[in-house]
Amino acid sequence: MNHYIKMKLPLFITLIICWTGYAVAQVDAETPIADYTFETIEVPGVDFLEVTASNDFGDYAGNTRSAEEKEVAFTLIDGVFKIYDFLDSQKTHFYALDNNGIAAGHYKDSDGLYHGVVLDENGELKQYDFPGAVQTFIYGLSDETGALSGNIVDAAGVFHAFSGDLTITFPGAVATYGDFVNAAGAVVGSYIDADGMFHGFIRNPEGSFTTIDLPEMPDLEFLFVNTITDAGLVGFRAKAANDILRSYILLPSGTLYEVRLPGSVITVVRNVNQDGSIIGYYDATDGRRYGFVGRPTPQPNGEDFGSIFSMHLSKGLNMLSVPLKPTVHMTARSLAVKTDATVVIALDAANQRFIGWTPSAPDDGFPIEGAKGYIVNLPKARDVVFTGVRWTNQAAPIATPIAMPQETWAFVVSGQLEGKQKFDGYQITVRNMRTNAVMMAQVRDNYFAAATADLNYRSVIESGDTLELIVTDTDGNIASEKFTLKVTPNSMANAMLSVNLNGIGTPKRSLLLQNYPNPFNPETWIPYHLSEDSPVSISIYDATGGLVRTLSLGFRSEGFYYNRGRAAYWDGRNTLGESVASGVYFYQLTTPSFQQTRRMIIVK
Repeated sequence: MNHYIKMKLPLFITLIICWTGYAVAQVDAETPIADYTFETIEVPGVDFLEVTASNDFGDYAGNTRSAEEKEVAFTLIDGVFKIYDFLDSQKTHFYALDNNGIAAGHYKDSDGLYHGVVLDENGELKQYDFPGAVQTFIYGLSDETGALSGNIVDAAGVFHAFSGDLTITFPGAVATYGDFVNAAGAVVGSYIDADGMFHGFIRNPEGSFTTIDLPEMPDLEFLFVNTITDAGLVGFRAKAANDILRSYILLPSGTLYEVRLPGSVITVVRNVNQDGSIIGYYDATDGRRYGFVGRPTPQPNGEDFGSIFSMHLSKGLNMLSVPLKPTVHMTARSLAVKTDATVVIALDAANQRFIGWTPSAPDDGFPIEGAKGYIVNLPKARDVVFTGVRWTNQAAPIATPIAMPQETWAFVVSGQLEGKQKFDGYQITVRNMRTNAVMMAQVRDNYFAAATADLNYRSVIESGDTLELIVTDTDGNIASEKFTLKVTPNSMANAMLSVNLNGIGTPKRSLLLQNYPNPFNPETWIPYHLSEDSPVSISIYDATGGLVRTLSLGFRSEGFYYNRGRAAYWDGRNTLGESVASGVYFYQLTTPSFQQTRRMIIVK
């Protein structure tokens, strides 16, 4: 069941709370109210909109009610509202949304058990059960790794937190609940101690725990920690007996603020974005539930909210530098996640060549540094917010992206080598047959990304261009057939052409190739392919069919014998060592299972 409603929502966000380290909230005085500017998120005709998640691009996910008053999940992406209901479920909820529009949460089945659920890139709901768990509750989804997080119930009925494939149990706890994991690997959640008391926790990346408590609320009914930013800003909610549910923001310095939307009955913070904005929902006095986004304003006590930089990136190719040093080390992958880029290209200054990275890479790619330019290609225009501190290695940051022409002035050919390779460190060479321009890359983990760019922003590729790709080993020996690739309008839009290469190191069939040079005087090289290990000989005949000389090459392994170090060599002499006369000659490759003849010319 899907509904589509177009809405225009305001853009985020211009401020971040940015500290380092973690602290325990030990607040004895009345907690101050955080100063935020709030905007309501609502969908026409929807009276119940429980916003629980957002991404860096201003999209939302959460829970609502169907026309039959059933609890169902929703996404609000690019202004389009859709609802989702897992088949035969009692209810379906979303609590996480990544930058690719993938949502996650859980559903309750007909027997009353909970299972994780993931909305994939194709818009399909897929069930996810943590291995060995009786029930699975998903609350988080990592942009960096795609790892899910939340809590599970084991066979004994005990709750544990999880992140990726890691199970987390707070020491001595009778129940542990998990929620979100940040890019550094810090997991937040809550636990119940042996006395039945609720506490929040941060499981730090190295495995230690930090506890979050509210001493001014000793009679807590619950305390649930929902979110943590890469900078360590924590959001949680709690309820004491005979009190309303309250939401809090905990700074890494230990300062605690309550979040309260003016005029609301309750305010629930579910997510804190990297720029310090908060996402959640509130109940109004009219009984309706609305989503909200809150933007922080400087606190009257002068609390430092850190630095932010907002920039607009155009559809297509952009040149940018990262204006602030992120709290968590940035790589090509994390830059691509932040910008939704199809490719990221950097200049290898030491070797004076461009290096590329695409999301299909098996690693995170090259590091992102200050005072360096990077090329990204976006499928659509976006406003991107960078957060962090000033770079220490750059004198004059160049942060604002440059207005670019429409030509495709940068391009990547990337792909995978299929199967297990006999050799490590193959080199990829791609030649544009129209321009004769070459791009190169080294294969790593069977992946490559050959990049080219023109920093004067002139076109380097056109739709319809034919690209010739060859694979060589570290000695420069040919290791593949020649692959022919065609540039399409779709690859132009993505600034990338992707290909899978098979048969590397092993020819599809044995083949005798044209000698080079040809015509020649006095020597030439005869290249060939062997599809199987075998003894090899090459016989040379004159125009009358008389045998001039036989080159016995011995037993050769399957492979490509093309380069001068591997091809057969003839010095233009007969069996007696005499130079042969000018004219037409024939050469024949012979193996036990293959024979082929070609013609060559000697000119003196």
